[in-house]
Amino acid sequence: MAAQDRRRYIQDELSQMGKVVVSELSSKLGVTEETIRRDLEQLEADGVLKRTYGGAIPNPVKRQTPNVQFYKRAVQRVSEKRTIARNALPLLEGMRTIAADSSTTTAEAVKMVKDRSDLTLLTNSTVAFQELENSKISVVSTGGEFHRGTLSLRGEAAKSAIKRYRVEALLFSCMGIDENAVFDSRPEESEIKRALIEQAAKVILLADHTKFSQVAFVKVTTLDRIDYLITDKEPDQRWKDICDEHGITVIF
Repeated sequence: MAAQDRRRYIQDELSQMGKVVVSELSSKLGVTEETIRRDLEQLEADGVLKRTYGGAIPNPVKRQTPNVQFYKRAVQRVSEKRTIARNALPLLEGMRTIAADSSTTTAEAVKMVKDRSDLTLLTNSTVAFQELENSKISVVSTGGEFHRGTLSLRGEAAKSAIKRYRVEALLFSCMGIDENAVFDSRPEESEIKRALIEQAAKVILLADHTKFSQVAFVKVTTLDRIDYLITDKEPDQRWKDICDEHGITVIF
């Protein structure tokens, strides 16, 4: 079993049982206890859990907000999100103004540029405000109505504010992409994404490999509007051809 699959299993066990034991995980997964300890170290670094003697328990900080959708999504596919964030960094070099939506994948990318004093970020993510509290970046809020589930700002006030700005690039994520369009599950969030897309010279979509050939409730935009698709592993030839057809540069 690959490391990322083991860690997802550990997270599932932790969610269901409230704790995990190293020796039990070692037996169930057929790997050494040292391998399990390394997995727990990584998951602790990711903020998913807190290690204890012989095992681990859920991160107490995360358990304080169990009903917040953002934090539930934030602990899923963390390694993939960080790979995507690292892959995005070269594109942002030399840029001075960028925008970011309120997705968990985009949040990982924002963390990686927090030491740039020459960068201005426009965002509707309240999590970004917290992450960048002590950073060197200049942060501009869209304002708007606060949504507790996604920890984002949205609504007419946010859309109106976005229209006042132009940025060199937008970083955004989605729930799925097919051969023609990009999809998300929340209408209000999708409206903000569309507003940000309109104000960006370059549009950068961050999507892990599980989002390919998936659709969701709301169509955000067409693939023709995407300039770069950044993902965590090499797409198959069919998807490379689709991206070529739409003029999308794929980075993995």
